[in-house]
Amino acid sequence: MKEPVRPVLKPLLAVLLALSCATSAWSYDFFAEGVRLFRENKHAEAAPLLYKASLVTNADPRVFVYLGIAYRQLEKYPDAISTFMRGTQAAGTDRKALFFNAGYVYYIQGRYLEAESMYSKAIEIDSAWAPPFVNRANARVNLQQFALAIEDYNAYLTLDPATWQREQIVQLIALLSVEEQNRADAAQRAEAARVATEAEKAAQAERMRRLMDEVSASLQAVDAASTRSAGSESVLEYDEEGQLE
Repeated sequence: MKEPVRPVLKPLLAVLLALSCATSAWSYDFFAEGVRLFRENKHAEAAPLLYKASLVTNADPRVFVYLGIAYRQLEKYPDAISTFMRGTQAAGTDRKALFFNAGYVYYIQGRYLEAESMYSKAIEIDSAWAPPFVNRANARVNLQQFALAIEDYNAYLTLDPATWQREQIVQLIALLSVEEQNRADAAQRAEAARVATEAEKAAQAERMRRLMDEVSASLQAVDAASTRSAGSESVLEYDEEGQLE
């Protein structure tokens, strides 16, 4: 009696199903789905998909901007900055936009020195792009670098003369100019006071030196007088004969 033929349908279906799932996974567009969720302000859902998309070979260069901003919206600031920096090393990315966004993340954390550095990198890449100038100016105001901030605000107005912020920026430049002049005047007064103080100290030291010289000379005179006086005193002679009786 022949053995019954074992069914092979179930194993075959299992293999086909596995292949189907694998093909589906490979064809799944993490970037497109992540962007869709991002645009619906579902940043927590978008971030994992965009992260996976960023790991794909020849990833869409825009993924680093979307992912970094998603992290920023989630207040995952270190992840946001790390993503932007990683993007600057990838091929085909908009490096100036990545540096710009990194600068903004630093700025909202109050890390103005790092923000200034990132905006400067964006400007180095494209000095005709206006946004980094106004943002770097804001960072420099917080760093008390008023003169440099004024330069940046003026550069921004030159590059974007029709900006809706023009009136406010012009007023801010005027206020910063006054403050910078006040600083310069205060520094000048402080320097003049320092010079006067140093001069008074030097004059006082000179007066003290002269007085010390006079006192020293006086002491020497007294000593010499004492010596002369001691030499002129009467000397009691010893009468040897009178002592021997």
